[in-house]
Amino acid sequence: MFNTTFEKKFYYVTIILRGVFMEEVSVKKKMSASKIALIVIGCIVAIFVIWVFVVANNELEAEDKLIAMRDYILETDDIDMSIESKGEYAKIEKIMKEYHQTYLEYYQEVEENDYIAIYNMITSDFLTNHVNDLPKLLNGLDTYLEKVNHGIDGMIQLLDEEEIELLFIEADIDYYYLDFYKELMILDSDEETLSGWLDYKQENEEKMKYVKEMIRILVTYPEEWYVEDDTLYFIDDKLLEQYNTYYYLTFDEESTSESVSM
Repeated sequence: MFNTTFEKKFYYVTIILRGVFMEEVSVKKKMSASKIALIVIGCIVAIFVIWVFVVANNELEAEDKLIAMRDYILETDDIDMSIESKGEYAKIEKIMKEYHQTYLEYYQEVEENDYIAIYNMITSDFLTNHVNDLPKLLNGLDTYLEKVNHGIDGMIQLLDEEEIELLFIEADIDYYYLDFYKELMILDSDEETLSGWLDYKQENEEKMKYVKEMIRILVTYPEEWYVEDDTLYFIDDKLLEQYNTYYYLTFDEESTSESVSM
């Protein structure tokens, strides 16, 4: 096969060199494949990071928007029931707006029927032109009181944290959003507000009794008082003293005049 020893040696050297070359090419290919894999992984990680940033930024914007809506509602009592948010945030916005709308309705129920509202009905015009409605007003005071208690009880229930979380559960919102939902719906002042309504419920029940006595005097002794120049005058001094006493107990203001301004 080989004519000389040199040719034989040359052949084997060629085979060895060829093997070394092929091995080097193989290593380069492996290194190239590894680099490509690293680049692909790097791109995937970069895309994921960008995606996370975009999602987080979108969530932050959505949450800031809802907080701004809540603050506007609390400041103005102006509630636009249309839903502007998307996805799970739309569910949260719906709960928030319905919650504050219900709370506002309860508040108005209290405001329109409490002892202050009843006393403010007794105007000079009422006593002059609608005096025959006084007995009806007197007999309806228990109904007014029931409405006030209904409104206060409703607000107290809404201020309960368990009730707020129940609304979240019933809306079938992803629990990922629970922390933000609680931050949005549960205010630091809620505990103080709750205590205030409990106190006011008791105060209203007590002062409604005094208003009732003032109206009872007017109903029982129609000949002992009259209205002139938007002022209520009593002919009987004892009745005036009684009326002023109940007025003082109701509004914590002392009235010693011989008349009552309307």
